This record gives sequence, structure tokens and C-alpha cells, in this order.
Amino acid sequence: MTVFSGWSSELRTFFTGLEQDNSQSYLDAHRDLCRRAVLEPARALAAHLEPRYGRARVFRLRKDARFADGRSPYHTHLGVQFAGDGAHHYLSVSARELIASVGVFRAGRAWLATFREAAAGPAGARLLAIVSALESEGFAISGETLKKAPRGRAQDHPHIRLLRHTSLTATWRWPAPLWLDDPGAADLITGAWERAAPLSGWLRHHSPMED
Repeated sequence: MTVFSGWSSELRTFFTGLEQDNSQSYLDAHRDLCRRAVLEPARALAAHLEPRYGRARVFRLRKDARFADGRSPYHTHLGVQFAGDGAHHYLSVSARELIASVGVFRAGRAWLATFREAAAGPAGARLLAIVSALESEGFAISGETLKKAPRGRAQDHPHIRLLRHTSLTATWRWPAPLWLDDPGAADLITGAWERAAPLSGWLRHHSPMED
């Protein structure tokens, strides 16, 4: 396995071209560039981080047919998700930015019930403090949210912000000039994940995600 040494500016070349010509013919003509500039570094990074963050999944560029818009069959970014020990870690690279996220991205009813029960009680106060601290650092807190309180919860519940979430993530972004051609990109990613460790720790303890 190749040692991860960062993504080169060729990644920007590939994804910029894919943005302009999102087609099978473009991908066929640039498969070697995609492999060299995008996939091989991502797979090397995944292998490097798996012992620490759990099993890695490198997502395909081709969109799921259920969610494709009919015009652009390919994603213009590459995502890698690590599913380990109750909380997920995710990264994404594109021509414009590098993204590192921590949390629960897609959840079923069982997880949601467990999360809401914990968030409604004393543990929810701790989670609110974690979320506020991460936001003050510059993390974006996201996750699908309901417009109103979920059934059985008061609209004026002190933890209503949490109870409206149907998923919960903390995300950090870097523009391309800060990480392209830099072998330290892995340290940027893991550094963000570690700064968001209070969130992943809370999730693992109170509402772990099934891998």
C-alpha cells in the first residue's frame, strides 16, 4: 500500500474537469488521473487511519441512482467514512475544499429514540455545552432537524435544540490552498477530529451508532 503523502494539485485538475464535463466519457478519458490523483491517496490515507478510527469506506464517485438529479451522474468530491466504536468520522476532498466531520450522519429510529432520551435528560445539558464550545471554535454543527419539537416533547424544553435533530455532526473546512500539495493534510484531518472528540465521546457513551 502506498504511503499517504497528501493530495497534489492534480486532484484539482481532475475535479475541475469533472465539474465542467460530468459524464462517463470524461471519466473514461481521465481514469489514470483519477486513480493517481484522487483514489490512491485516499486509499492510502484510509489504510493509515483505520487502526485508529475503524473500518474505512471509500465512496464511489458515481451517484446512487436514487439520488441522482438526472444531469450530473458523478459526485465532484470524494468521501471517506470511518465507522468505528459508535461514532463516525468522515472526510471529503474536492477541487475547492477539504472537509472533516464527526458524528452520526444517517440514523435509524432506534438510534434516534436513544439519542432523544439521553438529550432530554441531564446528559443533554453536557451535550449542549459541547455543541456550543465547538461552535465557538469554528465548527459547523449540522444534521437534519425538525421544524417543531418531536412528538411527546414540549416546544419549550430546555434542550429543544438537540431534540429537533435527527442526526448530529460537527464539521471543519479548509480551502484548497491550505492542504493541496501538503503531506500534512492527514494531520489537519485528525486534528479536527480530535478537537471534536467531546462530541464523539458523548455519542459513544449515550447513543452509540451501530456500524
